[in-house]
Amino acid sequence: MKIKAFLTYIILSIAIFGYAQNVSVPKYKYKYEMVRVDSTYDAKIDPKLAKHVDKKRRQMEKKMQVVIAHSDAELESYAPESPLSNFLTDLLLNESSNYIKDTTFGNLDLSMLNFGGIRTSMPKGDVTIGDLYRISPFDNYLAFIVLKGSELKKALNRFTDQFNAPYAGATIVYKSKKPAEITVQGKRIDDNRLYKLVTLNFISDGGDHLLEGIQYEKIEYTTITFRDFLIAELKAMTARGEIVTGKKDGRAKF
Repeated sequence: MKIKAFLTYIILSIAIFGYAQNVSVPKYKYKYEMVRVDSTYDAKIDPKLAKHVDKKRRQMEKKMQVVIAHSDAELESYAPESPLSNFLTDLLLNESSNYIKDTTFGNLDLSMLNFGGIRTSMPKGDVTIGDLYRISPFDNYLAFIVLKGSELKKALNRFTDQFNAPYAGATIVYKSKKPAEITVQGKRIDDNRLYKLVTLNFISDGGDHLLEGIQYEKIEYTTITFRDFLIAELKAMTARGEIVTGKKDGRAKF
């Protein structure tokens, strides 16, 4: 067996050698070096790169410190409704149709955000661009939806005292921790009527399970983020001499 194995080795070696002689194979030389991914190189920062980064940082800090609005009080966000979430959803419902060309969405019925997307409160007094980046740090885009009342009812009936979302244009009365009565624009939901909802692409695509599995008749996405929408609208409010105000109004009742 040892002789047979040895002969097999010789034959294979000859075959491989012959193949190598007939085929042009480029020759490479390799050199390996370990690079530590830690603070090893921190002591030798490229001066050009450091200068460039510092310049960009100063530009960003200057932009973030620009005051664009004023708030009469600190507005906090919490479930099931809060001063800040009400202000944001009201603003979205009333002004967002200006950001879509489709005139179908000229008269929206309701708006919806998610509490997880409102990351902090709005300060009292001066409101800066940086404040809005802290409130809405995610690049979520405005999305406009047409859906039947039966589907809208299905989505809102998922809400409980522990699982819900900020909205405008609707009122939900809870009983035994679940919705007992839902109205949109002051009327009970008609299963066969088409309703127009503005929200975020994160939510329309199933985020936080708010609209997961809900059937849409139509959906239109925009290229404007909710944060940029807020910046533009707060600037417009300031130009009109208005200040930011928000309060609870009983849109979620227990």
